Amino acid sequence: MSGTRPRVVAALVTLGVVWPALLVVGQWPRWWQWIGSEQTPMTWMQSVVLVLAAAGSLLVALVLPLSGTGGRRLRPWWLLGAGFAALAVDERFALHERVRDGVLAPRGIEVPFLPWVAPGDFLILGVAVTGLVLLPQVWAAVTDDRAARTALVVAVVLGLVAVGVDSIDPGTWTVQQERLQQTGEEVVELWCGLALLGCVTLRLVGLLETLVGTDRHVLTR
Repeated sequence: MSGTRPRVVAALVTLGVVWPALLVVGQWPRWWQWIGSEQTPMTWMQSVVLVLAAAGSLLVALVLPLSGTGGRRLRPWWLLGAGFAALAVDERFALHERVRDGVLAPRGIEVPFLPWVAPGDFLILGVAVTGLVLLPQVWAAVTDDRAARTALVVAVVLGLVAVGVDSIDPGTWTVQQERLQQTGEEVVELWCGLALLGCVTLRLVGLLETLVGTDRHVLTR
């Protein structure tokens, strides 16, 4: 499986470039419509990526005890599986946006020390903080796999960029700026999800390579 990792990375990078481009071309000249809004082909793809990441995390949790590389590190993978599944549901059905627009924003609920955030638009920041709190556990779970660590770092950086851009009050932008901002944020969010999927997939591939190598060693003894 020595060539599997480059192919995984190439496939994810290609998807991250080609999918937004197809959506732009598909709606040109209204290029933003399939990307910058909620419940569009872009958010559908984001939810699919997160579902795959959730499934991959659960597979890692199942394979890890068989590999002899540290079954004690199962908990982060179960947490990742549950977290990715929850994010996929939120992405597909725009749950936090519904809570924001239907409950929090009409009541003017805001965070006083975040003046740039619109009323009710702080839920995703809470998700980001939760992710950062759990990050040391996830980092420990991939510490033996350099490729997975690299993908995780890329995902964290992209995630912070996406959350930071998303937290800015859109009322401070012109219509054209808001379209660019929302489109860019959704593309970066897709890239973040693909990086997370890459992290999980590369770790899974590494474990399978270990198992295959062990089986070959046993058979040749």
